Amino acid sequence: MRRVHAYVPPDTAILRWFAPALLAALWLGSGEAARQILPPLSLLAPLLYQTVRGIRAVDPALVETGRSHDLSGWPLYRHVLLPGALPFILTGLRQGLELLWLTLIALELFATPSGLGRTLLGSDPPGAATLLLGLALYAVLSLGSGALVSLLERWLLRWRPR
Repeated sequence: MRRVHAYVPPDTAILRWFAPALLAALWLGSGEAARQILPPLSLLAPLLYQTVRGIRAVDPALVETGRSHDLSGWPLYRHVLLPGALPFILTGLRQGLELLWLTLIALELFATPSGLGRTLLGSDPPGAATLLLGLALYAVLSLGSGALVSLLERWLLRWRPR
């Protein structure tokens, strides 16, 4: 697996989650189970990946300094590991939200009998204006969630210099 990671650029790391998502989609089919399981899975997978990556990226000297100040267990996580991993966690949240919106769009357009995508495709007549309005709505929702993550990032990482 490390050989694969050596050849895959970091920007394409999100593609690792497409294969399990496609397998889950094939396994769950196009019913209600897919609508309830795939969106949270698409959000949690990058979030968990980036969290683990962030905890591994914390400088061991910081962990050792925390231990020398008698921190262990939860206090060590709270005061040393979590602040060090927080930029990675927020990156995972941002990636997860992007993948969540892609999953929701795909599910609503192709795999569900109802929803905004079906409404847009099933309108009489399915004109370009209706489709563009639906895409604009998806874009606004996606940009809004990204803006919320940016505000959260600015608030949680206010201790970091810009």
